[in-house]
Amino acid sequence: MPFIESLASRKQIHFSLELTDIEPKVMIDSILMEQVVLNIIKNAIESVGDRGTISIETSTKPISLTIVDNGEGISEEVAIKLFSPFFSTKPNGQGIGLLLVREILLKHGYKFSLATGEDGLTRFTVFF
Repeated sequence: MPFIESLASRKQIHFSLELTDIEPKVMIDSILMEQVVLNIIKNAIESVGDRGTISIETSTKPISLTIVDNGEGISEEVAIKLFSPFFSTKPNGQGIGLLLVREILLKHGYKFSLATGEDGLTRFTVFF
């Protein structure tokens, strides 16, 4: 995770953790889920700009993990295309990061959502 730490440090991004006291038991492939979380956090870092904030939250009802950022948000036009192969909003993006995330989550049988709320915050939630 040195790349992620370096990128976040350069942009002076503030991270916060809001974790439940109870550690729910879920069946996961830890290597694949690490890839999912890294991709989501990397996208959040790229979205928030300098001095942005990213929060990592867990919940037990339902059992979920949410990564929240205060970046520029996702328009409706972009939201429709986000999980399409080779679609990217980044100048040098290849459009495979979120596609990989989707495939891993679906193969695990997990539901997920990615949306910008009326509060302007973008949330990627994985429901276990």
